[in-house]
Order: sequence, then structure tokens, then C-alpha cells
Amino acid sequence: MTTAHPERSSVVLFALATLAAGAGAAVQAKANGALATRLGAPVEAALWSFGSGWLVLALGLALLPAARRALADVARAVRRQNLQWWEVLGGLFGGFFVAVQSFAVPQMGVALFTIAMVGGQTANALLVDRIGLGPAGRTPLSMPRVLAALATFVGVAVASSARGGTVHALSLTALLLTVAAGAGMSIQQAINGKVNLASGHVVATTFVNFTWGFAALCGYALALFSAGRLHSPRTLDVPWWSLVGGVIGVVYIAIAAAAVRHLGVLVTALMSLTGQLVAAVLLDVVTHAAPVTAQLLAGVAITLTAAAAAGLAAQRGTRG
Repeated sequence: MTTAHPERSSVVLFALATLAAGAGAAVQAKANGALATRLGAPVEAALWSFGSGWLVLALGLALLPAARRALADVARAVRRQNLQWWEVLGGLFGGFFVAVQSFAVPQMGVALFTIAMVGGQTANALLVDRIGLGPAGRTPLSMPRVLAALATFVGVAVASSARGGTVHALSLTALLLTVAAGAGMSIQQAINGKVNLASGHVVATTFVNFTWGFAALCGYALALFSAGRLHSPRTLDVPWWSLVGGVIGVVYIAIAAAAVRHLGVLVTALMSLTGQLVAAVLLDVVTHAAPVTAQLLAGVAITLTAAAAAGLAAQRGTRG
């Protein structure tokens, strides 16, 4: 009799961890949205989310000599042009995403926000793969991948219909911004992949990402202040769980980076997406933040199926 393969146990553990990380991303959206509502300003919630995550990573750099050496490797790669200067700016898309998240979740609910984000991310991944922006190089377009990407927008449309009646202008703006933020996420992931190749250390890669995102949000806040549009928080009486968005973001990136070695990119992405969408629906049910209707659940099912089809098509393309 043979004993159980230890690698199989690792695969199961990392799959469960990635599911949990995806669920955590939905909690992050809820936390940042709640913080923005209490403070009365989405930009302040986004600043806290990115700033607290940046402080955690800065502490990691202080405690981990290997992470500091990896950060120096990134700088060296840029100087030698092995890494283009703009390829370290993925955090700008992250800052935009968190700002949109803080603004949109109170308008849309976590579930619809997540579906719209996935729609933008999956569709733009076609262009990102086609031009070879990521470390894997160019991936040719195929009809199954195109159809799968289009199907994600069908999922968004079906889920949006769950609102019923006329769409308020603010909600429509939130929806469009969320799709754009999702599209930016695919660019962020592609160029962060190149940074991770240069650094070889997830803490250094994540620190670079959070640094640029935090800097962008600080610049935006400064512009608002100069225009007299940045005001003091409405209240500092916020629930403790609304303050953990930045830390969840750091944990999410760390788990995904570790899991991909054991699961591969496809399974990691699908596990994360499944955890995120399921948790988003459950959060809306528990908190009564937004109605969970048959249309919304159908949108979740269509989006998950489309994302899975896109991933399977990409995997067949790499094998062909």
C-alpha cells in the first residue's frame, strides 16, 4: 500500500486557501465601502486601505532582509532596462480600483460590484494577452476566449437587471467605473507579474505595487484639497472590521502568489473568483445591503461560467 502523496495534500490546502482569499476580497470590498459611507468620503477610505496595507508591507521589508534585497533587484532591473520603468507602475491601477471600490460598493452592493469588476477584467485580459503585456508573452485570440469574454458582459447585464426599474445616474456611473477598474486590474496583474520575475519575492513586489497606488491616492487627495473639495471625515466612529481592507489586500496577493506554484494560474484564478463571487452574494444576503434576486444569481452563474470557459480556452491554447 502506498501512502497519500504529500503534493496532493498541498494542492488541496492551497485550493482552500485561495478560495478563502477570494472570499476575503469580497470582505475587503464590503469593508472599504462601509468605511467610505461612515467617513462620508470615498477617497479617505481608499487612502486608509492602501496606507494601512503599505505600512504592513513596510514592516515586512524592515524584518525581512531577503525582501530588501529583492527590492534592490527591481531597481537594478529598471536601471539596466531589463524591466521598463512603466512596468513598476501597476499600483496606479490598484489605487484606482480601491478608490472606485470605496465609491461604488455603497451604490451597487458587493455582489453586483464583483460581477462588473470580473466582466471588465476578463474582457480586457483578451487585449492584454494579445499584445503580450504579461510575462508569458503573446497569446493569440481564439473564438472560445472571445465568446467567453463577451459572455461576462451578459452576466453583468443580467445582474444589473436585478435592480429593476430605471437606473439612477449615480449607479450607472458606479457600474461603468467598476468595469473600467476591472479592466485595469488585468493590466496590473500582467505588469506585476514582470516585477515579480525581477524581484523573486512577493513582499517586494507587493510593496512596489502598494507604494505607487498609495502615492496616486495621495496625489488625488492633494488635488481635492487644493480645490477645496477635501473635507474632514464626517465621523471617526467606524466599525473595527471596516479598517481591515488594506491588510486583506496584502494577504490576498500573498496567498495568490504562493498558490500559483502549486495550482497553476488557471485553477488559482478560478478558485479566487469562485470564493469572491459566492462570498459577495452571501454578504449582501446577511447584511441586506442589496436585494439578492434570481437575476443577480443568474448573473453570478453566467459570469462564473464565462470566466471558467475563458480560462480553459487559455489553457488549451498554451498546450496547443
